[in-house]
Amino acid sequence: MTSSTAALEISSGERGQLPDGRAWQTIAGGYRCQSSGENYFQIEYTPGQETARFILLSGDNQLAELDLWFDWFFSLNATLQTIDIAEEDTVVSRVSRSGFYQRTELWYQGNNGGKFPLQWVVNEQGGRHPLRAEPPKGEVYRRHFHSLGMDFSLRHLDPQEDLERFTDWMNQERVALFWEEEGDAEKQRQFIDSVMQDPHKHPLIACFDDEPFAYFEIYWALEDRIAPYYDCQPFDRGAHMLVGNQRFLGGRFAQAWFNGVSHFMFLDDARTETLVGEPRADNRALLKYINGTFGWKKIKEFDFPHKRAALVMCKRDEFFRSMGGV
Repeated sequence: MTSSTAALEISSGERGQLPDGRAWQTIAGGYRCQSSGENYFQIEYTPGQETARFILLSGDNQLAELDLWFDWFFSLNATLQTIDIAEEDTVVSRVSRSGFYQRTELWYQGNNGGKFPLQWVVNEQGGRHPLRAEPPKGEVYRRHFHSLGMDFSLRHLDPQEDLERFTDWMNQERVALFWEEEGDAEKQRQFIDSVMQDPHKHPLIACFDDEPFAYFEIYWALEDRIAPYYDCQPFDRGAHMLVGNQRFLGGRFAQAWFNGVSHFMFLDDARTETLVGEPRADNRALLKYINGTFGWKKIKEFDFPHKRAALVMCKRDEFFRSMGGV
């Protein structure tokens, strides 16, 4: 799977809308798009090119209205890297794919965003690492995925609200095969409590259109079991994951949620340059989705005491060059 597979198919003369109701239609050489009210602008673009041009009405400052259009058009065209903003024949601004998707205010709702000050501490095991911000409660990330026509969101796990579904998910045969944490509600409550009390972990529930479907256990790699197996850096991040709502199994959903949770981890701290994972080496379904998806690559296999694992890795620069193609 590559980001190019997510490009939306647009036919000549087609019409559509953004999630907020603003309209677009195809015209010769590009698109006619509604910025606000009765105001429209044009997009000039040749499919497959790295640069597009958004042409605004002269003297009409519509830049604040364009963020959803940037997201839509980057999602539509996986090869596109730069959008020039022009008034008639004059380029007045330029937006890069990488820079646009690193704007925390558009999707990120956490409490860190790379602003938590650097302070080194030593944990009970004698490991030295940066002091981590306490994970926030509630929703921390939301983004619309145009290929699905759905919102993907992440929120902090709520033990009262989520215990029953979490217990159901952990006891599904395909989940238990890899997590090995099956058991009754009391066991799952203890599991949740242990994660929430661990300062290097952040338990999240993922939703499509606010329907819970997956659990993500975000962790700081330097304090995790994976650290000795590669050249771990202070702000590397990783995630353990499971999809519990079987309605959302399959490649088209996996590409979206993998993109979304990776995006969140990079936005959560600007100092995070590398994301890592260590799924079981025989988890072919997950590895199929991961390898080659938005900068993720399988690096090697190695042995934990309890399993044969695959080391997978994603670099910030490579991720943001392809981010948004869904």
